[in-house]
Amino acid sequence: MFLFDREQDIYDIGGLKIGGQPGECATVLCGTIFYAKHYLVEDEDKGIFDKKAAEEVLNKQSEFSDLTGNPCIMQIFSETPEAMEKEIAFCTDVCDVPFLIDSTVAETKVAGLKYVDEVGLTGRAVYNSINISCTDEEIEAIKNSPIEASIVLAFNPKDSSVAGKIDLLETGAGTIDKGLVALSRDLGITKPLCDNATLPIGAGAGSAVAAGFAVKSKFGIPVGLGIHNAPSAWTWLKKFRKEHATKGPGGWEGLGADVFKICDVASNVIPVVAGQDFVLYGPIENASLAFPLVGMTDMIVSEANKAEHDIDALEPHPLMKLGA
Repeated sequence: MFLFDREQDIYDIGGLKIGGQPGECATVLCGTIFYAKHYLVEDEDKGIFDKKAAEEVLNKQSEFSDLTGNPCIMQIFSETPEAMEKEIAFCTDVCDVPFLIDSTVAETKVAGLKYVDEVGLTGRAVYNSINISCTDEEIEAIKNSPIEASIVLAFNPKDSSVAGKIDLLETGAGTIDKGLVALSRDLGITKPLCDNATLPIGAGAGSAVAAGFAVKSKFGIPVGLGIHNAPSAWTWLKKFRKEHATKGPGGWEGLGADVFKICDVASNVIPVVAGQDFVLYGPIENASLAFPLVGMTDMIVSEANKAEHDIDALEPHPLMKLGA
């Protein structure tokens, strides 16, 4: 394994540790709940969902977090302000772990910011995200909020290379007035987490992984990816899944779903081997597969850096939980 010359920040967000040198802190795993067409959502606009099923998947993620030593975050994805308030209230009542305020709608995320401030949950909240598409309303809301943690999305539509992502973070890449890291600091974000914006395989997925080295080397902040989006958008894999979806008399029939699931979940080890700090692993119901897989990878990375660079793993860590 390897070390970064620059000192690496380690943040405390709602009681979990994130960041540091490879092998130092356990990889933080973040599962998404209430995403588009999630089986437990009944009315995405009104925030009506199967509470029993939602509680089960939230608790399952927490159970596997306790089992492996990998801290967890709830990625709460909401469609409307009404749904956002209901879903944050429910999730934070069920589990005491940190959570992401997430939506494709700026108004909904702003409502989430205001709600967590009103009910005193900002210490557990992470905004997703500060990016070049943020509206003026979002920027003002983040600035006026006491929230300290946010994902900073290094998506540069003009240049998906490592250099393009660094340029965006450092200078704004000619798209905004200043770099996203400096902007996040100006808005009061003291715990920025960089997401290098996963793109499809063949369109920049490799650069998103490689950029983690550059971001941690230059800024020293925690870095991660929603790498499962790469196989999910992989044309060949989608075609294979469709062609081999049904059961048959032999050959590859019926393997489509299994192959897709393996590629989807197994992709989450890539950022860990590359020295990154958190993984948005996708649907929260995949926790039972993602946590042991990433936990095993964490053990290997930590073992290597202890032997080669005398880096000690910090508790909780799979090295202590799964080493017996």
